[in-house]
Amino acid sequence: MTTLLTDRGEVARDARPFPDLARLLAPVDPVDFVREYWEKKPLHIHRDDPKYYSDLLTLDDMDRVLTLSDSRLARVRVVIAGKETPIAQLGRSAGQHALEALYEQFRNGSTIVVNALESRWESLRRLSSTLGAELTVRLQMNIYLTPAGNQGFAPHYDMHDVFVAQVHGRKHWRLAGQPYELPLHGQPYDKSRPEPEPDREFDLCAGDVLYLPRGTVHWATANESTSVHITIGVHPVLYSQVLKEAVTALFTEDVRFRRSLPVGFGTDEQAQHELAGTFDELICLLRERLSPKDLVTRSVSRGTSIGLPNLRHHLTDLDLLDEIDLGTRVRRRPDLRFALTIEDGVAGLDFHGKTIRLPADVAEELRYVASGAPDGFTGISIPGDLDDDGRLVLITTLVREGFLTRA
Repeated sequence: MTTLLTDRGEVARDARPFPDLARLLAPVDPVDFVREYWEKKPLHIHRDDPKYYSDLLTLDDMDRVLTLSDSRLARVRVVIAGKETPIAQLGRSAGQHALEALYEQFRNGSTIVVNALESRWESLRRLSSTLGAELTVRLQMNIYLTPAGNQGFAPHYDMHDVFVAQVHGRKHWRLAGQPYELPLHGQPYDKSRPEPEPDREFDLCAGDVLYLPRGTVHWATANESTSVHITIGVHPVLYSQVLKEAVTALFTEDVRFRRSLPVGFGTDEQAQHELAGTFDELICLLRERLSPKDLVTRSVSRGTSIGLPNLRHHLTDLDLLDEIDLGTRVRRRPDLRFALTIEDGVAGLDFHGKTIRLPADVAEELRYVASGAPDGFTGISIPGDLDDDGRLVLITTLVREGFLTRA
């Protein structure tokens, strides 16, 4: 594990606003991070700048989030020393309001966990959109609010990578290696194990960030004040997922994979011999039908569909759709994940988990529209052979479907 120090002035010179991978990791270069740390080993970056994440989230922001929570406290968890209290039980016996019961738990040492806050907090949504597109991953941002001197979770590892951004206060972290390298979902930490001996200990201070590859055993305790941190859960596309999806699709297409094994194969040696030959044929068929090009196409399609849709201002766009003309300036939505494919006379534009199909004759126009010019463009500026009516139809279609927005 490496700890990097940077002075306050160095951070201040980096004026780029969130969201941005380089800003999250500064002063570590993202290329160096991917080469040396990604899926390999933890990284702790220390900064002498407690307000580094103030444009993302503050302690007062968390107060507002909890105050505006509904009575069911959706997506909120309460944990202390690894034991969770179901939200449905809060305040029920004493007739308390659920929010007051939640704070009572906090005052008594419990950690409050707010799951997936990126779905309803603008700055985190922007970070999720940009960072997710940059890494081609799905992100979930959970907030951990821990009272001074307390520990929320017992030693464990996550089955996804995480960035931990310390927003407020300090937390003492302990790491204990990776007993199982890069575990899949369904391969959780064995909580019956005795508490491990840590091989790394450090304080995560406000403004710091910690990266943990999935499978890294960790646990943490708040220091002398309330601790707030953002856990950015990173869910990448795995080779196993793409291969499983492709193999499953092949099973539905080819009946040879759906036939049963020979009757009586458990005791019939001849049937077992035939079985080995059939498996050999099916494995050859898999190699023949699962081309690397097809698997790459599937990977790209999956990568474009796993992020949150970016549809800010879409209601306004739809309301003013009839007012769009060839002079209206539009642009591709920022940080939109998409894939443009041209095949068999059809141009396919994949985004938001759907595909818009147009004649391949408009491929030049689509490439221009998808190029992402920061200042946007008008219908008049679109190159290609489409006439004015065709350009207008193209623009209004992509605004209606959410690919374009008014610049």
